[in-house]
Amino acid sequence: MSYQLFSVTGCMRCKIVKSYMDEKNIAYEEYDINSHGKEPFKIFYRENRPDIFRTEDGIEFPILFTGDNLFQGVGVILAFLMADDRLYGFVKRSSLSHGWINGLNIWAKSLPDGKDLISLLGFMKDQGLMIQLEADGRNPLLLETILKENLIHRLLFYLRGPSRIYEQVTGMGLDEDDLFHSLSLLNISFEYQIILPVSAIIRKNGDVDYLTPEEAAESAELVEKATGSKKHPFYIKPVIRMKRFNIPELSASVFFKYRTKCRRHMLLAEIMEP
Repeated sequence: MSYQLFSVTGCMRCKIVKSYMDEKNIAYEEYDINSHGKEPFKIFYRENRPDIFRTEDGIEFPILFTGDNLFQGVGVILAFLMADDRLYGFVKRSSLSHGWINGLNIWAKSLPDGKDLISLLGFMKDQGLMIQLEADGRNPLLLETILKENLIHRLLFYLRGPSRIYEQVTGMGLDEDDLFHSLSLLNISFEYQIILPVSAIIRKNGDVDYLTPEEAAESAELVEKATGSKKHPFYIKPVIRMKRFNIPELSASVFFKYRTKCRRHMLLAEIMEP
């Protein structure tokens, strides 16, 4: 049984998926919702409405249906076609438009060689998509390969804090050498931002509080040491209080203290708008 591909006339991302499936001789039945596929999609939508993502602008296309599972969006579909479930967690729905794609990260789990992700990024770039990737210090060798091969157009580096608290923040530990290595790769040859989320943290003793201004400054200092520069686009990101944690939300004025301490090491540090 062939796959069902729901598409829209003139949709660049639909053409990219079709190009890959045609290249790999993957059988599919296409339903263009602007023509012969309009009625079949209405039926499909009624049967699968809870699983179909839509925004205020409407439903995102393309949509691929295997008979058992539904995949929506060019990145998610290509990840499935190229690697089955091996890229699960690394590729999510994109929220960008106008030729850009995001929802891509290299931190979901250990990925020593990352061949599948490299193939995905390379194909999407060759097809004309502008790629935004997210990193946080994990899989530094993979990040190095991606940057050397010029596979992305923008990098968002989420600096969770000093490496010693990564496990408390993310549930996954991180060696400081890996974090240092990843940060050392930042340079002016590509567009990037360093984002420091002020997150809630469950400390080793069980207490819950936020990343402190001192820990933020320690993080900024590591960036300076790893790169040899104090001039990076560095953003402090206020994070909304998680309801499951019984701690008060930080006031907006508190973040000026974070910025002041970070600017000792990152001269361009700013508070990110919500």
